[in-house]
Amino acid sequence: MVTSSNDPDILKWLSIANRYTRIALDRRLQPYRLNASMYYYILRIHERPRLTQDKLINLTYLNPSNVTRAINQLVNLGYVRKRQSKADKRVYELSLTKRGEELYPEIVKLRQEVADNLLADVPAEQHDELVALVRQLALRAVENESPKLN
Repeated sequence: MVTSSNDPDILKWLSIANRYTRIALDRRLQPYRLNASMYYYILRIHERPRLTQDKLINLTYLNPSNVTRAINQLVNLGYVRKRQSKADKRVYELSLTKRGEELYPEIVKLRQEVADNLLADVPAEQHDELVALVRQLALRAVENESPKLN
């Protein structure tokens, strides 16, 4: 693969975009005692009622202990309910509480506002292409750093 001297700049710009997007999300989520690391779980649990914690871990590409910590915080805040599965006592099913369900539309709205601000200067016809490219980069990064199965 041929590389140019500017290739490392992608790492700088992705890092800056991530940092400032998280700052924007943190500021908007603060009234709910949430941060950019936690809101995502509310979205996924809303989309998949009775989602198991194991499946949530697979969706996030995060360390299981990080997911467990975030879920426990959301339980303590009253947004998420964690119940032992009747079918398998080793598994925990997650669902939103009434408070979590009421918060869901607000999270969707503020997440859209942050995305709109981020893409404000990108022509609308390029949004899908940009999202696909960033997704491809993210999945490649996960693949490059995930343990290989032999």
